[in-house]
Amino acid sequence: MRNMIIIAKRAAQLAAVVALLFTGGVNAQQLSRQSQFVQNPFLINPAFAGTELGTFASLNHREQWAGFNGAPTTSSVTVTSSLPNRFGFGVVVERDDHGGAFRNTGVELAGTYTVDLNNQDAVAFGIGLMGRNTRFDGSDLQLWQPDDPAITGAIESNFAFDARFGLMVFGEFYQFGFAVSNLMQTPFGLESEPTNTRNRGVRHYALSGRYDYALDQQWTLQPAVMLRFTELTPVQLDLHARALFDNRYWGGMGFRQGDAFILSAGAIFQDIQVGYAYDAGTGAVGNLSPNTHEITVSYVIPRRGVGFSRKGFGGRLLDRNLIIRN
Repeated sequence: MRNMIIIAKRAAQLAAVVALLFTGGVNAQQLSRQSQFVQNPFLINPAFAGTELGTFASLNHREQWAGFNGAPTTSSVTVTSSLPNRFGFGVVVERDDHGGAFRNTGVELAGTYTVDLNNQDAVAFGIGLMGRNTRFDGSDLQLWQPDDPAITGAIESNFAFDARFGLMVFGEFYQFGFAVSNLMQTPFGLESEPTNTRNRGVRHYALSGRYDYALDQQWTLQPAVMLRFTELTPVQLDLHARALFDNRYWGGMGFRQGDAFILSAGAIFQDIQVGYAYDAGTGAVGNLSPNTHEITVSYVIPRRGVGFSRKGFGGRLLDRNLIIRN
Protein backbone atom coordinates (compact mmCIF):
# COMPACT_ATOMS: atom_id res chain seq x y z
CA MET A 1 0.00 0.00 0.00
CA ARG A 2 2.84 2.35 0.83
CA ASN A 3 4.29 1.86 -2.66
CA MET A 4 0.90 2.72 -4.23
CA ILE A 5 0.79 5.98 -2.31
CA ILE A 6 4.32 6.89 -3.38
CA ILE A 7 3.46 6.12 -7.03
CA ALA A 8 0.32 8.27 -6.85
CA LYS A 9 2.21 11.23 -5.39
CA ARG A 10 4.99 10.86 -7.97
CA ALA A 11 2.33 10.86 -10.71
CA ALA A 12 0.95 14.15 -9.40
CA GLN A 13 4.45 15.64 -9.48
CA LEU A 14 4.96 14.34 -13.02
CA ALA A 15 1.73 15.98 -14.18
CA ALA A 16 2.97 19.33 -12.90
CA VAL A 17 6.25 18.89 -14.79
CA VAL A 18 4.42 17.94 -17.99
CA ALA A 19 2.28 21.04 -17.64
CA LEU A 20 5.39 23.21 -17.78
CA LEU A 21 6.77 21.42 -20.84
CA PHE A 22 3.75 21.78 -23.11
CA THR A 23 3.71 25.19 -24.76
CA GLY A 24 1.89 24.43 -28.01
CA GLY A 25 -1.17 26.23 -29.28
CA VAL A 26 -4.73 25.46 -28.28
CA ASN A 27 -7.48 24.46 -30.68
CA ALA A 28 -11.23 24.28 -30.15
CA GLN A 29 -12.57 21.22 -28.37
CA GLN A 30 -16.01 19.62 -28.23
CA LEU A 31 -16.52 19.68 -24.45
CA SER A 32 -17.59 22.65 -22.38
CA ARG A 33 -15.01 24.79 -20.59
CA GLN A 34 -14.90 25.75 -16.89
CA SER A 35 -12.64 28.27 -15.23
CA GLN A 36 -13.76 27.16 -11.74
CA PHE A 37 -12.87 23.51 -12.25
CA VAL A 38 -11.65 23.27 -8.64
CA GLN A 39 -15.12 24.08 -7.28
CA ASN A 40 -16.95 21.41 -9.28
CA PRO A 41 -14.44 18.69 -10.30
CA PHE A 42 -17.26 16.31 -11.28
CA LEU A 43 -17.67 18.23 -14.54
CA ILE A 44 -14.10 17.17 -15.37
CA ASN A 45 -13.86 13.75 -13.73
CA PRO A 46 -16.79 11.39 -12.86
CA ALA A 47 -14.69 9.72 -10.14
CA PHE A 48 -15.15 12.80 -7.93
CA ALA A 49 -18.79 11.90 -7.17
CA GLY A 50 -19.12 10.52 -3.67
CA THR A 51 -15.58 11.25 -2.49
CA GLU A 52 -16.76 14.06 -0.19
CA LEU A 53 -19.19 13.66 2.69
CA GLY A 54 -22.67 14.75 1.78
CA THR A 55 -24.94 15.51 -1.14
CA PHE A 56 -23.94 18.45 -3.34
CA ALA A 57 -26.15 20.33 -5.78
CA SER A 58 -24.42 22.87 -8.03
CA LEU A 59 -25.63 25.35 -10.62
CA ASN A 60 -23.06 26.59 -13.14
CA HIS A 61 -23.50 29.25 -15.80
CA ARG A 62 -20.84 30.62 -18.15
CA GLU A 63 -21.19 33.56 -20.55
CA GLN A 64 -18.19 33.45 -22.85
CA TRP A 65 -17.12 36.59 -24.77
CA ALA A 66 -19.98 38.63 -23.30
CA GLY A 67 -21.39 41.21 -25.69
CA PHE A 68 -20.21 39.33 -28.79
CA ASN A 69 -23.13 38.36 -31.06
CA GLY A 70 -23.55 34.58 -31.12
CA ALA A 71 -21.05 33.95 -28.29
CA PRO A 72 -21.01 30.54 -26.52
CA THR A 73 -22.95 29.97 -23.28
CA THR A 74 -22.97 26.93 -21.00
CA SER A 75 -25.38 26.06 -18.19
CA SER A 76 -25.41 22.94 -16.04
CA VAL A 77 -27.03 21.46 -12.94
CA THR A 78 -24.99 18.89 -11.01
CA VAL A 79 -25.86 16.60 -8.11
CA THR A 80 -23.32 14.27 -6.45
CA SER A 81 -23.68 12.21 -3.29
CA SER A 82 -21.72 9.82 -1.11
CA LEU A 83 -23.40 6.56 -0.15
CA PRO A 84 -22.57 3.89 2.44
CA ASN A 85 -20.19 1.05 1.57
CA ARG A 86 -17.83 3.29 -0.43
CA PHE A 87 -20.24 3.96 -3.29
CA GLY A 88 -21.25 7.29 -4.78
CA PHE A 89 -23.29 8.66 -7.63
CA GLY A 90 -23.55 11.80 -9.72
CA VAL A 91 -25.88 13.31 -12.30
CA VAL A 92 -25.44 16.35 -14.52
CA VAL A 93 -27.76 18.07 -16.99
CA GLU A 94 -25.98 20.46 -19.34
CA ARG A 95 -26.87 22.81 -22.18
CA ASP A 96 -23.83 23.90 -24.16
CA ASP A 97 -24.50 26.47 -26.88
CA HIS A 98 -21.39 26.73 -29.06
CA GLY A 99 -22.51 29.95 -30.67
CA GLY A 100 -25.99 29.86 -32.15
CA ALA A 101 -25.86 27.26 -34.91
CA PHE A 102 -24.42 24.35 -32.93
CA ARG A 103 -25.83 23.21 -29.58
CA ASN A 104 -25.47 20.20 -27.26
CA THR A 105 -28.00 19.24 -24.60
CA GLY A 106 -27.30 16.18 -22.51
CA VAL A 107 -27.65 14.28 -19.27
CA GLU A 108 -25.12 12.01 -17.56
CA LEU A 109 -25.51 9.42 -14.81
CA ALA A 110 -22.33 8.30 -13.04
CA GLY A 111 -21.46 5.75 -10.38
CA THR A 112 -18.27 5.56 -8.30
CA TYR A 113 -16.50 3.18 -5.96
CA THR A 114 -13.74 4.16 -3.53
CA VAL A 115 -10.94 1.93 -2.25
CA ASP A 116 -9.00 2.86 0.88
CA LEU A 117 -5.23 2.81 0.59
CA ASN A 118 -4.83 3.69 4.27
CA ASN A 119 -6.38 6.15 6.73
CA GLN A 120 -5.03 9.15 4.79
CA ASP A 121 -5.31 8.17 1.11
CA ALA A 122 -7.84 6.53 -1.19
CA VAL A 123 -8.51 5.90 -4.88
CA ALA A 124 -11.91 6.32 -6.55
CA PHE A 125 -13.12 4.87 -9.86
CA GLY A 126 -16.04 6.34 -11.76
CA ILE A 127 -17.96 5.59 -14.95
CA GLY A 128 -20.55 7.86 -16.51
CA LEU A 129 -23.16 7.14 -19.20
CA MET A 130 -24.25 10.14 -21.27
CA GLY A 131 -27.22 10.84 -23.48
CA ARG A 132 -26.58 13.74 -25.85
CA ASN A 133 -28.78 15.64 -28.27
CA THR A 134 -26.81 17.53 -30.90
CA ARG A 135 -28.59 20.23 -32.89
CA PHE A 136 -27.34 22.20 -35.87
CA ASP A 137 -29.37 25.14 -37.16
CA GLY A 138 -28.12 26.27 -40.56
CA SER A 139 -31.11 28.50 -41.32
CA ASP A 140 -29.60 31.67 -39.87
CA LEU A 141 -25.96 31.39 -40.94
CA GLN A 142 -24.16 34.19 -42.76
CA LEU A 143 -21.83 32.45 -45.22
CA TRP A 144 -18.78 33.67 -47.08
CA GLN A 145 -19.84 31.31 -49.89
CA PRO A 146 -23.67 31.22 -50.09
CA ASP A 147 -23.55 28.33 -52.60
CA ASP A 148 -21.51 26.06 -50.30
CA PRO A 149 -23.03 22.56 -50.86
CA ALA A 150 -22.06 21.47 -47.34
CA ILE A 151 -24.46 24.01 -45.77
CA THR A 152 -28.07 23.33 -46.75
CA GLY A 153 -29.72 25.75 -44.33
CA ALA A 154 -31.67 22.93 -42.74
CA ILE A 155 -32.13 22.22 -39.03
CA GLU A 156 -30.62 18.86 -38.05
CA SER A 157 -30.93 17.09 -34.71
CA ASN A 158 -29.70 13.73 -33.43
CA PHE A 159 -29.60 11.88 -30.09
CA ALA A 160 -26.76 9.54 -29.20
CA PHE A 161 -25.14 7.81 -26.22
CA ASP A 162 -21.55 7.88 -25.06
CA ALA A 163 -19.53 7.31 -21.87
CA ARG A 164 -16.60 8.58 -19.84
CA PHE A 165 -14.26 7.04 -17.27
CA GLY A 166 -12.40 8.63 -14.37
CA LEU A 167 -9.80 7.72 -11.77
CA MET A 168 -8.90 9.89 -8.78
CA VAL A 169 -6.30 9.41 -6.04
CA PHE A 170 -6.94 11.70 -3.09
CA GLY A 171 -6.15 12.46 0.51
CA GLU A 172 -7.10 15.04 3.08
CA PHE A 173 -4.98 17.73 1.45
CA TYR A 174 -4.64 16.71 -2.21
CA GLN A 175 -6.36 15.11 -5.18
CA PHE A 176 -5.03 13.94 -8.54
CA GLY A 177 -7.24 12.58 -11.32
CA PHE A 178 -7.34 11.26 -14.86
CA ALA A 179 -10.46 11.12 -17.04
CA VAL A 180 -11.43 10.10 -20.58
CA SER A 181 -14.60 11.43 -22.22
CA ASN A 182 -16.34 10.32 -25.44
CA LEU A 183 -15.08 6.77 -24.94
CA MET A 184 -17.21 5.33 -27.76
CA GLN A 185 -16.65 8.31 -30.11
CA THR A 186 -20.32 8.21 -31.14
CA PRO A 187 -21.15 10.03 -34.42
CA PHE A 188 -23.19 13.21 -34.13
CA GLY A 189 -25.30 12.05 -37.08
CA LEU A 190 -25.56 15.51 -38.64
CA GLU A 191 -24.05 15.00 -42.09
CA SER A 192 -25.21 13.05 -45.10
CA GLU A 193 -21.94 11.13 -45.52
CA PRO A 194 -22.70 7.45 -44.78
CA THR A 195 -19.40 6.89 -42.95
CA ASN A 196 -19.70 9.80 -40.49
CA THR A 197 -15.93 9.64 -40.13
CA ARG A 198 -15.47 13.32 -39.24
CA ASN A 199 -18.68 14.36 -37.53
CA ARG A 200 -18.29 12.36 -34.34
CA GLY A 201 -17.22 12.75 -30.74
CA VAL A 202 -13.48 12.65 -30.19
CA ARG A 203 -11.90 11.21 -27.05
CA HIS A 204 -10.91 13.94 -24.62
CA TYR A 205 -8.30 13.29 -21.94
CA ALA A 206 -7.99 15.32 -18.75
CA LEU A 207 -5.31 15.34 -16.06
CA SER A 208 -6.07 17.47 -13.03
CA GLY A 209 -4.70 17.96 -9.56
CA ARG A 210 -4.68 20.27 -6.57
CA TYR A 211 -2.95 20.58 -3.21
CA ASP A 212 -4.06 22.42 -0.05
CA TYR A 213 -1.10 24.01 1.74
CA ALA A 214 -1.87 25.48 5.17
CA LEU A 215 0.07 28.72 5.67
CA ASP A 216 -1.22 29.11 9.24
CA GLN A 217 -4.40 28.41 11.19
CA GLN A 218 -6.48 30.75 9.03
CA TRP A 219 -4.87 30.95 5.59
CA THR A 220 -4.63 28.12 3.04
CA LEU A 221 -3.01 28.23 -0.39
CA GLN A 222 -4.57 25.94 -3.00
CA PRO A 223 -2.67 25.59 -6.31
CA ALA A 224 -4.36 23.56 -9.05
CA VAL A 225 -3.52 22.41 -12.57
CA MET A 226 -5.49 20.84 -15.42
CA LEU A 227 -4.33 19.45 -18.75
CA ARG A 228 -6.90 18.68 -21.46
CA PHE A 229 -6.12 17.27 -24.89
CA THR A 230 -7.52 15.10 -27.65
CA GLU A 231 -6.07 12.79 -30.26
CA LEU A 232 -6.34 15.66 -32.77
CA THR A 233 -5.53 18.80 -30.77
CA PRO A 234 -2.61 20.00 -28.64
CA VAL A 235 -2.61 20.21 -24.87
CA GLN A 236 -4.67 22.95 -23.21
CA LEU A 237 -3.11 24.03 -19.92
CA ASP A 238 -5.02 25.62 -17.02
CA LEU A 239 -3.17 26.91 -13.96
CA HIS A 240 -5.04 28.32 -10.99
CA ALA A 241 -4.30 29.25 -7.38
CA ARG A 242 -6.68 30.25 -4.58
CA ALA A 243 -5.99 31.81 -1.19
CA LEU A 244 -8.63 30.72 1.34
CA PHE A 245 -9.28 32.54 4.61
CA ASP A 246 -10.75 30.45 7.42
CA ASN A 247 -11.94 27.98 4.74
CA ARG A 248 -14.81 30.40 4.11
CA TYR A 249 -13.65 33.22 1.81
CA TRP A 250 -11.26 33.05 -1.11
CA GLY A 251 -9.73 34.93 -3.98
CA GLY A 252 -7.69 33.48 -6.81
CA MET A 253 -6.07 33.96 -10.17
CA GLY A 254 -5.27 31.67 -13.04
CA PHE A 255 -4.08 31.36 -16.60
CA ARG A 256 -5.36 29.35 -19.57
CA GLN A 257 -2.68 28.95 -22.20
CA GLY A 258 -3.34 31.00 -25.31
CA ASP A 259 -6.81 32.02 -24.14
CA ALA A 260 -7.31 34.00 -20.93
CA PHE A 261 -6.12 35.40 -17.63
CA ILE A 262 -8.57 34.52 -14.83
CA LEU A 263 -9.63 36.20 -11.59
CA SER A 264 -11.94 34.44 -9.13
CA ALA A 265 -13.59 35.05 -5.75
CA GLY A 266 -16.11 33.29 -3.56
CA ALA A 267 -17.50 32.58 -0.13
CA ILE A 268 -19.30 29.91 1.90
CA PHE A 269 -22.40 30.90 3.85
CA GLN A 270 -23.32 27.95 6.09
CA ASP A 271 -24.29 25.26 3.55
CA ILE A 272 -24.24 27.50 0.46
CA GLN A 273 -21.14 28.19 -1.63
CA VAL A 274 -20.96 30.96 -4.23
CA GLY A 275 -18.08 31.44 -6.67
CA TYR A 276 -17.43 33.87 -9.51
CA ALA A 277 -14.73 33.90 -12.19
CA TYR A 278 -13.84 36.57 -14.72
CA ASP A 279 -11.81 35.66 -17.82
CA ALA A 280 -9.87 38.44 -19.53
CA GLY A 281 -9.27 37.10 -23.02
CA THR A 282 -5.72 37.07 -24.33
CA GLY A 283 -6.34 35.24 -27.62
CA ALA A 284 -7.48 36.54 -31.00
CA VAL A 285 -11.17 36.60 -30.03
CA GLY A 286 -10.26 38.49 -26.88
CA ASN A 287 -9.43 41.50 -29.03
CA LEU A 288 -13.12 41.70 -30.00
CA SER A 289 -14.72 40.68 -26.69
CA PRO A 290 -12.33 39.96 -23.79
CA ASN A 291 -15.02 39.56 -21.11
CA THR A 292 -16.17 36.12 -19.94
CA HIS A 293 -18.24 35.62 -16.78
CA GLU A 294 -18.82 32.39 -14.87
CA ILE A 295 -20.82 31.83 -11.70
CA THR A 296 -21.21 28.70 -9.55
CA VAL A 297 -23.73 28.26 -6.72
CA SER A 298 -23.60 25.07 -4.65
CA TYR A 299 -25.63 23.68 -1.78
CA VAL A 300 -24.52 20.86 0.51
CA ILE A 301 -26.59 18.46 2.61
CA PRO A 302 -24.16 16.79 5.07
CA ARG A 303 -24.53 13.05 5.59
CA ARG A 304 -25.17 11.80 9.09
CA GLY A 305 -25.55 8.36 10.61
CA VAL A 306 -23.45 5.21 10.67
CA GLY A 307 -20.33 5.64 8.58
CA PHE A 308 -20.65 9.42 8.24
CA SER A 309 -19.67 12.52 10.19
CA ARG A 310 -21.14 16.04 10.25
CA LYS A 311 -19.03 17.89 7.68
CA GLY A 312 -19.84 20.34 4.94
CA PHE A 313 -17.76 21.57 2.00
CA GLY A 314 -14.38 19.87 1.83
CA GLY A 315 -15.08 16.97 4.20
CA ARG A 316 -13.21 14.01 2.77
CA LEU A 317 -14.53 10.43 2.93
CA LEU A 318 -11.40 9.02 4.61
CA ASP A 319 -10.47 7.08 7.74
CA ARG A 320 -13.87 5.37 7.96
CA ASN A 321 -13.07 3.46 11.15
CA LEU A 322 -12.40 6.76 12.92
CA ILE A 323 -15.57 8.30 11.43
CA ILE A 324 -17.72 5.43 12.68
CA ARG A 325 -16.29 5.75 16.19
CA ASN A 326 -17.22 9.43 16.18
